[in-house]
Amino acid sequence: MQLILQILVLSLLALVWIQDLRYRAVSWVIFPLLLAGIAALRLLSGELIAEVWPQLLVNVSVLAVILLLLTLYVLIKNRQLVRITDHYLGSGDILFFLVTACCLSVLNFLFFFVSSLASAGLIQLVWWRINKNRQIPLAGIQALLLIFLLAGDWWYFHQGVTDDGWLLQLYTPWNRN
Repeated sequence: MQLILQILVLSLLALVWIQDLRYRAVSWVIFPLLLAGIAALRLLSGELIAEVWPQLLVNVSVLAVILLLLTLYVLIKNRQLVRITDHYLGSGDILFFLVTACCLSVLNFLFFFVSSLASAGLIQLVWWRINKNRQIPLAGIQALLLIFLLAGDWWYFHQGVTDDGWLLQLYTPWNRN
């Protein structure tokens, strides 16, 4: 059952990638399905709701602060209140941020969020040289990167993207030999 759910989640992420790359839009139906698949996988792995809930609250709070700061930046830049979903972020991007917030532990979420935004920016700089479309398929690029992260975690590294232990061990200087 777990393998079927993993393949389903990866397939849905691939669908996000393809739709966003092709249409610069993602069907909203995919996001609840992704959330359901991720929640089922977390519960099947033995995580308790009491363990997941604090991580989810922190991740969503961080995301809310980031979106608020982006809104304030746009307000200052344009000297008027503008919805960031009109010109700066798509609603699919924000929904994808929420999916990753539910999928990953706090440090893994922060690591993925920052590194995927940086990667998307670099990929887009190269892409703009080839294609003149200025819209960035952010959710699609992040979905592709999340496919690699989850597949690598599930079938190769087994580090646990819902556990911050491997990141803490990696970045804690006193644990280095």
